[in-house]
Amino acid sequence: MRTSGSDTERTIDHWSENLAGSEAFSPKVYWLAIPEVQIRHQSKATQGKANNWVDYFLESYFGSRIPVERMASIGCGTGTLERHLAHLNAFSRCDAFDISPAAIDVAQQLAQKENIESINYEVIDINDFEWPSRAYDAVWFNGSLHHIERLEDTCSQLVKSLKQDGYIFLNEYIGPSRFDFTDRQRQVIKAAFTLIPESMRKSFIPNYPHAILQSAPIPDPEGVRKTDPSEAVRSAEIMEILQQYFDIVEYNEMGGTILQFLLSGIAGNFQSADLNSMQALNMLFTIEDTLIEIGDIQSDFACIAAKLKQ
Repeated sequence: MRTSGSDTERTIDHWSENLAGSEAFSPKVYWLAIPEVQIRHQSKATQGKANNWVDYFLESYFGSRIPVERMASIGCGTGTLERHLAHLNAFSRCDAFDISPAAIDVAQQLAQKENIESINYEVIDINDFEWPSRAYDAVWFNGSLHHIERLEDTCSQLVKSLKQDGYIFLNEYIGPSRFDFTDRQRQVIKAAFTLIPESMRKSFIPNYPHAILQSAPIPDPEGVRKTDPSEAVRSAEIMEILQQYFDIVEYNEMGGTILQFLLSGIAGNFQSADLNSMQALNMLFTIEDTLIEIGDIQSDFACIAAKLKQ
């Protein structure tokens, strides 16, 4: 199935409004904006060996080879990842693509402000992109592959475009498509929500009708599709399809299975200086980790390194 023109337009509009730094990603609303959650997320992404998944993969798979000739950043948004790579002297050139003209405008402005001239920004729908042949030493997806509908075509193009000793790196949501969670996952999120003290459920959701969040904002799949047709469009299929085209050389589970929506809209209640809120947060970490470890629920996020099949 291919998204219609109106779906593409809705996707562009959505990601032009919800740029990094917008209300949706604010420290009071967004779950990963809680410093302790972000630290945990990065630790899991790197097997506890580093503070940043990008630094970790760059060092693990390229090391002294940097700078390499050419990299790509797919679904780059406002450009945080490739600017970080530029400051690490990771490449001579990087192509960065996003479907949102507004995001690309911001990314270009920020690169210019930081005097980075080695990044080529383009507005592109990756679903329709014709990739160059044997061009890239590394291709990065930072929470972007789960927005791509034509996974098979994209992987096929990647196989053509990656150099023989190249890698793809992903920091990705791989959970249920459209957030169509299992009954068990919903049950756990709802149960864990009841354990959060009312004092830590002050709502920071814009226009929310109550001062206290009444329930965890578990998405409705149809509502997800209407808001952003690209959101988690085929996320549940990512791992199966990746393995058809690539050898997975590293797979690090990051959790997020209950935390993503359990903390959404109330993130601002969890402050490092508030020891009670930190204890409550650690309780939620333990619940998620335990249920994933015993196989009761899956990990919805993973950091992945892959290479061409040998």
